[in-house]
Amino acid sequence: MSHNIPSRLRDEYKKAVADAEFLGSFLLNNGNSQSDIESLLELAREFARPPISGFRVGALAIGTSGKCYLGANMEFVGVPLHASLHAEQSAVLNAWTHGEEAIEALIVSESPCGHCRQFLFELHDATELTITVRGASQKLGELMPEPFAEPRKKGHSLLDSSPQCLDCSQSNLSENARHAIEAARCSYSPYSHSPEGFVIETESGQRFVGRNAESIAFNPSVPAVVTALNQMNLSAHRETPISQCAHANLASALPHSLAFSEQLIRGICNAPVESVSAIQAVATRR
Repeated sequence: MSHNIPSRLRDEYKKAVADAEFLGSFLLNNGNSQSDIESLLELAREFARPPISGFRVGALAIGTSGKCYLGANMEFVGVPLHASLHAEQSAVLNAWTHGEEAIEALIVSESPCGHCRQFLFELHDATELTITVRGASQKLGELMPEPFAEPRKKGHSLLDSSPQCLDCSQSNLSENARHAIEAARCSYSPYSHSPEGFVIETESGQRFVGRNAESIAFNPSVPAVVTALNQMNLSAHRETPISQCAHANLASALPHSLAFSEQLIRGICNAPVESVSAIQAVATRR
């Protein structure tokens, strides 16, 4: 564990991340000093997986619930560079997956790139989001005064939009397929209307669920498989071998990421990817 983390906190963090229930977040309290929070940023950087660049970035998303969600950049060998997940995206997706409905601040070890600034505009009241880098804070609206976006209304943004209504005509679905469909229902796909879910099951039986998160600029969008891998990476089970996966999407979807998901998983392990494609949206457009 990093020597930049104060010794009085190092053992505490080591114990927390080793706990089988650890899923990448900490509950903040009034006793947490600024240095305590900054040490969590150092912890977040340790979760980075940059096999190509070697450049580690950590991020913290501070939720209005009082929880702090870790985030770290991830790169994948064998697929295009645009498959990479940036630390800011990682932290926000971590918060979203755990049901956080609003983020009041983002703390990052490096200044956010334009890709991430655009992605963050999918949050409600995004221009007022405080972003802190090395002790200096700015609003997202100052960092990106002319985004390619219209402000997302409350109840229709990345963190707080309603689940979609989906049906599946296939019978005898596996448990993983059912979880993938449920993940697709909770995806954020207001631009393509193509919900997608992905489930990773490890050899020890843990499941990590991901769903797609779209951006109006398209390229900063994150497919469900990457969201699922992000959740696994930020957990105590990040090194546990993957045994099987499941991918769910609309049969009529114009964007389709099954082939990409299979390629990405093949670069990590030999686990099979079950596909469920007979999902139909009954209602709900965002």
